[in-house]
Amino acid sequence: MSKTLIKDVIALTKDGWRPYPGQPDSVVYARIGCPNWQKKTNGPYWFVRDKFYLCVGCASRCLLENPAGFVPMLPVRMVEEPQPFYSISPQEMLDRHDLLTVRQAAYVLNVSERTVYDYIAEGKLVRLKERPARIRASEVKALRENFDE
Repeated sequence: MSKTLIKDVIALTKDGWRPYPGQPDSVVYARIGCPNWQKKTNGPYWFVRDKFYLCVGCASRCLLENPAGFVPMLPVRMVEEPQPFYSISPQEMLDRHDLLTVRQAAYVLNVSERTVYDYIAEGKLVRLKERPARIRASEVKALRENFDE
């Protein structure tokens, strides 16, 4: 694999293209007149985004729109934000901080952020600041101790 191809693949994935996992029918290659499709090495590598299919197997970079001969890809929902990873335990977080963000409180309570907002709405937790929301660590600790097992 050449450095140019590697750079192209990185740029494509950053732009939302996904590798096409299947192998298209041979009629696709006959239609576009691809001489490289039967090669075992440096053969076609297909990427898909929406209704477009792009081959990066040679310098031609064939781009097809809704072509026949491809099995359609299922849509994939992308996660907008990465999930937090904390290098300290929930107990250490409670011991070190007086105020917690909603994300930190969710981590300590082992619930979703939405559940923490529900606890605020129900009055189980008190929101100290509007944006960004802050919650007393002592309240989170008390709620954590009162969970039903």
